[in-house]
Amino acid sequence: MIARVMLYSFALRRNLRLEPSSLKELQRRKLRVIIKHAYENVPFYHKKFDESGIKPDDVKSIADLSKVPVTTKSEIQARPFEEVVARNVDVNKCAKRTTSGSTGLPLTIVVDRRAVDFDEAVWFRALSEVGLRPWDRMAIIADPRSFPKSRSWFQRLGIARREYISIFDGAERQLVLMEKFKPDFVKGYSSSLEVLANFCKQQALTFKPRFVLTSAELLDDESRKLISSVFEADVLDNYSCEEFGLLAWECPAHMGYHMNVDSVVMEFVDNGETIESGERGEVLCTTLVNQTMPLIRYRIGDVGVPVEDKCSCGRTLPLMKVVEGRLDDFLLALDGRMISPTVFFPYPFENLRGIKQFRVVQERRDKLTIQLAVTESFLNRNQDLEKARRKIQNLFGESMQTEFEILKKINKDPTGKLRKVISKIPLYGG
Repeated sequence: MIARVMLYSFALRRNLRLEPSSLKELQRRKLRVIIKHAYENVPFYHKKFDESGIKPDDVKSIADLSKVPVTTKSEIQARPFEEVVARNVDVNKCAKRTTSGSTGLPLTIVVDRRAVDFDEAVWFRALSEVGLRPWDRMAIIADPRSFPKSRSWFQRLGIARREYISIFDGAERQLVLMEKFKPDFVKGYSSSLEVLANFCKQQALTFKPRFVLTSAELLDDESRKLISSVFEADVLDNYSCEEFGLLAWECPAHMGYHMNVDSVVMEFVDNGETIESGERGEVLCTTLVNQTMPLIRYRIGDVGVPVEDKCSCGRTLPLMKVVEGRLDDFLLALDGRMISPTVFFPYPFENLRGIKQFRVVQERRDKLTIQLAVTESFLNRNQDLEKARRKIQNLFGESMQTEFEILKKINKDPTGKLRKVISKIPLYGG
């Protein structure tokens, strides 16, 4: 409902410059409502709270959330549908979202219409704050299964015009559609935009949007530089997921990601303990909006770094400095150290030309397989590969087996994502 989205947007934009204490109080009030609602109406959480000896009144503050056990995707998937949705909501009037399932079985999330409109308003706030205007054109490269079935009435009037481009189309076809549509904004997976940027660079062709928006994947510095230089546009990353919508977003100041604390509580923990500012932690999320299928202290599988810095843009939403990727993107050294996936951007291939794409897979504690899609000029460069192997062993341990696979092309996931680092070694339970 467009009127409700606009109403929410107006209220959300006022929150951008509230005093931090006022933001915390707003978040606390919303949290108490969702905790009470979940206990009284969602059998899964009623049982979870009772088994832990917790009542809704025990959670009076954000800090009190630590009393609540973590919720995992596997827990939700294992329960009957009627136990994880609210009894006082008509699910037939709700929307359904499905996670990509790129790291396992997909999960269907049920969202009431009020929450859908609120999520749209959260996205609208972020996009309008970075410069999106109602009459701007936006091209969205995504999984075609997520494309809307029809255009809205205001889009038919030329407002919020969108062109949806399949992530499975080749870069040449995507470029043709971009040149025809002439978008002001382009939004897509970072890996897809990187492929498109490489194609444009090779063909000496390009289009020039005002901004490029990335989401759904880890955006590394090398990819950001390439995309920005080819399209001559600022690249702004968005941190989102199907379960909670837009969690955090970059503004043009590039001082971090503004966390949407008025729609979600984000905790950063290490082995269950809250971490300090500037430290790496696993992200746990609690919805403040979706009452149909509330998720409380839900493990989304990502790792991030919260900071106490204030953004020069003047917005007071708290910042997280970096999204380091999913837990199953982290690798294990032989001595037990967790190695961030960001290490491989571009290590150990810096200054090496001819590598089009790569993927690092750890299937065993003592073995890494590195898939390389290369140009013909790179073939038979055994000496360079041996140097890369030694760098990897210096980081992971001398006994780490490193195998290189030279491929013509690295296949994407069924969702169209291209994960560059994959670990099959469990780091935490859940």
